Amino acid sequence: MILDPGLRDEEIAAALDCGADALLLRLGDCVENDARRDARAWACEFIGSARRKSRAPKLFIELAPLDSDLVEADLDALFGPGPDGVFLPACASAAGLQRLAVKLAVREALAGVADGATRIGAFVGGDPAGVLALPSFAGASPRLAALVFDDAGLCAALGLAGGGGAAIETARATVVLAAASARVPALAPPVRAGEEADYVARRRDGFAGAMAFSPGQIAAILAVFAAGENRQNSKSPA
Repeated sequence: MILDPGLRDEEIAAALDCGADALLLRLGDCVENDARRDARAWACEFIGSARRKSRAPKLFIELAPLDSDLVEADLDALFGPGPDGVFLPACASAAGLQRLAVKLAVREALAGVADGATRIGAFVGGDPAGVLALPSFAGASPRLAALVFDDAGLCAALGLAGGGGAAIETARATVVLAAASARVPALAPPVRAGEEADYVARRRDGFAGAMAFSPGQIAAILAVFAAGENRQNSKSPA
């Protein structure tokens, strides 16, 4: 499930107990300001609190894009508690994934964390060039944990108002095939409340799981994706 800074204690408790395999903590707008620094501190505190639970979900942090100066500060702050993984937005190719892997290896060495322990999820397919580069992810890094289709980004790049059309369907299928080739799960993007029926269509498309915006959507994801051979982190990071 995707979480943003500023959650109330009861909302955090609900997220930790909702049954998701993993939680994705976002840090807000990509601007180096007090809000971003507070979000990093919140994420560190969240990780520390969750680690005290006996059955906490995996915890991922969404970093700033690699071309942003913020990514270094994000990583420096987060390697105190050490997340289970990080998510790279707008990941355009395997080269970006490999650049991030190098940055993680340096932090792991400094923090005394086992090399390769920090996994990488990637939002992919958010622009035409990114869709065409998807085959490069196979074998790019053993850290790769999942690919998530950035359908909203691709719609914006193509000037499409909705989420349908031949280009979107082709990109969706390419994400599924690229994930299978890389031997990681393809995760469908989250849907708005009331649109959970879309998860059924994404399961038919070959996605292994999906992301969610709220604890209430986890049951729908479980009902759709729990059965079958494709269930790899089916809720993760939901």
